[in-house]
Amino acid sequence: MAGTGVDLLRMRLGSSPSISRAITRPNISFLSTIAGTIRIRDSGGVLPSLIFACDGPNVLEHYDAIFSLLSPSYRLICLDMPGFGFSYPSSTFDFSLHQYANVVAHAIKELKAEKVTLMFPCAWSYVAFLLAAENPELVDRLVVSQCPHWDEEQAWARRVGMNSGLLGTPVVGQLFLALASKSVADRWYQNALPTGTPTEDFAEPARKVLDSGGIFCLASLAQTWARERRTGFVVEQPTVVLWGGSDRTHRKSNPDSVLGYLKSGKVMVYPEAGHFPELEDPERLRSLLANKKLWNGLRINQMDPGAEVRVRVAERLTHEENTTVGIGILDRDHRGHLKGRRKPPDSHL
Repeated sequence: MAGTGVDLLRMRLGSSPSISRAITRPNISFLSTIAGTIRIRDSGGVLPSLIFACDGPNVLEHYDAIFSLLSPSYRLICLDMPGFGFSYPSSTFDFSLHQYANVVAHAIKELKAEKVTLMFPCAWSYVAFLLAAENPELVDRLVVSQCPHWDEEQAWARRVGMNSGLLGTPVVGQLFLALASKSVADRWYQNALPTGTPTEDFAEPARKVLDSGGIFCLASLAQTWARERRTGFVVEQPTVVLWGGSDRTHRKSNPDSVLGYLKSGKVMVYPEAGHFPELEDPERLRSLLANKKLWNGLRINQMDPGAEVRVRVAERLTHEENTTVGIGILDRDHRGHLKGRRKPPDSHL
């Protein structure tokens, strides 16, 4: 495709990212994969592995608070996905959903982190679904966020201009982002975070990476995925879907629509969260991961083919944070509020 060729040519002709600028934390390094060399952050150890995919323009540096909070209990691995941050794709990379899933599978095996928990947000959720379906031996459970049914995701991408307008036009979109990636990233945070939330703690790490040679190949991703017709994911593993109710970009999306892909899944709605519920409140993520009652219930449903997981009556569950949890059809009349919602992570390069 001509558009993606522009980004791939740019990777070949442009200067490579400075290693000194890319290694901003002691646990950051580079991993050679089938799609090129990608930048990773790995806390190491032999604890149960939790793998994050950065939702560009987010980068590894956005995960400081999560690494500090969760590394005593988990081996944390975070990936700059190919085409984003400092992960320059190879000349044969095609930005397809299938190739992204293959890259993650390759990374899991290379890092010897089998039976992982995948924490994949937004568009990367579908990579997690495909990986879990095609390589079930690698994936123990999934936590995803801001992902409706694939058809709704494509409608969302059109509404926010990711596969329409400038970004959706081959070559034009790639050239536009090459020149305006920082302003596009800044505008994204202004719209994706709850109204009135300061955006600088999110925008600054992204801006510094882009200033230091990082890349943001959103146009190539969006244009390629606009041609994908993935409607048949079948995810056997226990899955929790986080949903930020104050993400204005997704105000027309139905979070329950994704349940059709999940054999054993729950949608958890946080009315005051934006597009990044796991980053906006790392304590909430820790509580979710440690909630044995929730995960044991999902595993029981996973093992019982006769169990009806996707309950069609809304149910309100209260966690430590007093968060409304929707199962099946969302209960629009019960809008719980978080106690003392935390500010975005204080992460700086």
